[in-house]
Amino acid sequence: MARLKEFDVDRVLDRAAETFWRLGYDATSIQDLEEATGLGRGSLYNAFGDKEGLFLAALDRYGAKYGASPLRHLEERDVARGIRSMLEDILARMKNPKNPQGCLLTNACLQGPGSPEIADKVAANMKFMEDRLERAIARARDSGQIPADAEPRQLARFYGAVAQSLGVAHKVLRDTRRLQDIIEVAMQAWPTRR
Repeated sequence: MARLKEFDVDRVLDRAAETFWRLGYDATSIQDLEEATGLGRGSLYNAFGDKEGLFLAALDRYGAKYGASPLRHLEERDVARGIRSMLEDILARMKNPKNPQGCLLTNACLQGPGSPEIADKVAANMKFMEDRLERAIARARDSGQIPADAEPRQLARFYGAVAQSLGVAHKVLRDTRRLQDIIEVAMQAWPTRR
């Protein structure tokens, strides 16, 4: 691990993540990664083991860089507002022309799992979002923001699927106006007290 100190690991992972995000795991070559990171093949292999090891590390970095911001909204007192803010935060990332289309995690799902380790990492990230949503929605139920018979797990799965669908729609359609429509309809599905 001493070799990691010879370069800025976060910078390398950001550039690798952007390359995988733009090209896809299978289409990304070691040469693409060398050009993106400025490191030679030997340095990449010494630091991350192989292409898959670099991808897994890049997924972790991507999650830390882009995943934390949307999820922080789930701590808002008004949970519906927090979920809307989470979805709009995701949309803002997709509106940024500097970012590739879609979402690195969603793109990895669309391309197939690649390996059990990659599939497990992607599933763990999706489950993490779902768990955070479920806790927030349970808080909304317990505080009377939504009906007492509302099911937090089902709603969490729904809003998690909405978040993932934004990445799919952006990757395929490249039209963020459509994404705003998805958010609007999803928030109309939020259960209200009778």
